[in-house]
Amino acid sequence: MLKKNTYARAFEACEDFFAETGQMPTIEAIKPIIGVNSPSIISSAIKDWKNALSQTVRNGQGITPGLPKALSDALTAVWEQALEEATLLVKDKQEGLQAKQKALDTQEQALNEEATRIQQLVSVTEQRFAEEIGYLKKEAGRLAGEAIASKEQADQYRARATALEKDNAVLAEEIRQEKEKLSRLETQYDREHGWALKRIEEEKDSHRQKTQHEMNRLQSETVRSKQAAEMGQAKMEQLSQQVNEYRDMTSQLEGHLTREKLKIAELTLDKANLQS
Repeated sequence: MLKKNTYARAFEACEDFFAETGQMPTIEAIKPIIGVNSPSIISSAIKDWKNALSQTVRNGQGITPGLPKALSDALTAVWEQALEEATLLVKDKQEGLQAKQKALDTQEQALNEEATRIQQLVSVTEQRFAEEIGYLKKEAGRLAGEAIASKEQADQYRARATALEKDNAVLAEEIRQEKEKLSRLETQYDREHGWALKRIEEEKDSHRQKTQHEMNRLQSETVRSKQAAEMGQAKMEQLSQQVNEYRDMTSQLEGHLTREKLKIAELTLDKANLQS
C-alpha cells in the first residue's frame, strides 16, 4: 500500500514539476516534493511518466500506435532530446531575465539610496538655509530698527544744531546790543573821573571775556552737534547697505533652495520612468 501511494504521489509530482518549471523531473527534484526518500519507486514513476508523456505527444502528432518498438523508442528519444533542449533554452532565457531583473533591482536600489541621500541632504540644506534666512531676516529687522533709531537720532542732532544756531544768532544780537551799550558807556564814561574810567574798562574786559567764552562754548557745541549728526547719517547709510546685502544673500539662498528642490523632482521622475 505504501509503495502504491508513494508511486502515485511521485507520478503526480512529476506532472506538477514539469508544468511549473518546464524541466524534466529527476529523483533529486521529486524527493523533496513528496517527502519520501525512495529512489527506486521515484525512478519507476519518472520512467512511466515519461512514457505517458511520449504517448501523449505521439497521439497528438498523429503517430500510429502500432509502430515498431525501435522506431517508437527513437521517436521518444528525439522528443526527449528536443524537450531537454527546449528546457535548457527556457532556462537560459529565465536566467537572462533574472540577471536583467537583478541588474534593474540593483540600479533601482542605487537610485533609491541616491534619492534618499539627496533627500536627506536637501532636508539638512533646507533646515540650514531656513535657519540662515531666519537669522538674516531677524538681523535685517534689527538693522532696520537701528537705522530708524539712527535717523531719529540724526534728526534730533539736526534739530539741536538748528536750535543752537538760533541761540547763537540771539547771542550775537545780544553781543551787538552790548557792544552798542558799551560804546555808549564809553562815551559817557569818558566824561567821568579816571577811577570810573578804569572801572568801566575792567567791566568791559570782564564782559567781553564772558561773552567770548560763551560764544566759543556755543560754537564748539554746534560743531559737535553737526559732527554727531554727520556720524549718525553715515551709520544710517551703512546700516541700509547691510540690510540690502542681507536681502541679496536671502534671495540667493532661496534660489539655491529652489534648484535643490528641482533636482529632487528630476530624480523622482527618473525613478518613476525606470520603474515604468
